[in-house]
Amino acid sequence: MRFFKFFFKIISCVIFFANAFSANAEELEHALQEAQFYFLIDADTKEVLLSKNADIRIPPSSMTKLMTAYVVFNQVKKGKISLTNQCLIGKDAWRKSGSSMFLNYGDVVSIEDLVRGLLAVSGNDAAIALSQTTADSTEKFVALMNAEAKELGLTNSHFRNPHGLHEDGHYMSLRDLATLATRLYQDFPQHSHYFGISEFTYRNITQKNRHPLIKKNYEGVLGGKTGHTDSGGYGVIGVVKRDHRRLIAVVNKAKTSKQRAAAITELFDYGFENYKKLTLFEKGQKVASVKTWLGKGSEVGVVTDREVAFNVPRSMQVDAVNVRVSYKGPVYAPIKEGANIAKLIVEVKGYKTFEYPLFAAESVDKTGYFQRINEILFHKIGSVFQ
Repeated sequence: MRFFKFFFKIISCVIFFANAFSANAEELEHALQEAQFYFLIDADTKEVLLSKNADIRIPPSSMTKLMTAYVVFNQVKKGKISLTNQCLIGKDAWRKSGSSMFLNYGDVVSIEDLVRGLLAVSGNDAAIALSQTTADSTEKFVALMNAEAKELGLTNSHFRNPHGLHEDGHYMSLRDLATLATRLYQDFPQHSHYFGISEFTYRNITQKNRHPLIKKNYEGVLGGKTGHTDSGGYGVIGVVKRDHRRLIAVVNKAKTSKQRAAAITELFDYGFENYKKLTLFEKGQKVASVKTWLGKGSEVGVVTDREVAFNVPRSMQVDAVNVRVSYKGPVYAPIKEGANIAKLIVEVKGYKTFEYPLFAAESVDKTGYFQRINEILFHKIGSVFQ
């Protein structure tokens, strides 16, 4: 009898864990279906791969600290501060509530350690200390944040503080967050490693980064930032690079940290598993030659000012891609090097059409007077016999 009771308990445990595993798998599978705010973009081509409510103004919580970092790095770039500068911690930073790197009143800390505390453990105290050190006061620092946001074209962002705790009128959109993350990696590549720190120790207190992708060492993860407030819910932004592709994903207003982790994972899984990147031309590469008129030379090469690359579904075949150059020609001389004289049109059958500007690879001067007369006469005579 005891054996059967024991056997029954074992079977019950197996069923319990099987159900729990099934529930977790189902929760992961439906995380994006339940999520109300998510955004997935290719950081290099700026293509949006998946999006929901990307332009609504909502609280960014501690993801605000990405803008705090941008302002700090920009002040370093301008030579106004240095990461090695030592800062005296005042009462405002010491008393700040919420997540903390455990600064004490009177501590002397480098700006670099404050940046680590800001990004790795989301220290609100670090945010206040950086604002007061960088701009003399938190109010002046917030003014810098809003000025930088305007400069970066973040049209759905406004800041009231450097840490992200709730204040009316403090908001960002998911698209703006992705744009900001893109610019952080583009403008300050020498500082990008701070966004991927897995743990940070200050005053012998070690704290782990709460970012779900960093915690589980998700393949290709470069970094990111989490956020959480009662009004903003659970948010996360991540940057992942695989096979020369950099994707940025944002999730916000998730109900739980578990849902946040599942949703951001699903976004990146979707982007890497369902799309591939095609690169046709490198930046500055000659694409074709176009005909010229009344110039020293009958044609001029045209080049791209960017990498011609885009994402297509993995099932797409190469023969579905059609490439052509469009221009009003022949192009009249003189032609200045760098002039936009044509465009490259890439048609992916059944999917999308992409357009890229093309520029003159070199200058083309006008021909001499008598040569121009000859060309015009030759053209007119040729027209008569056509």
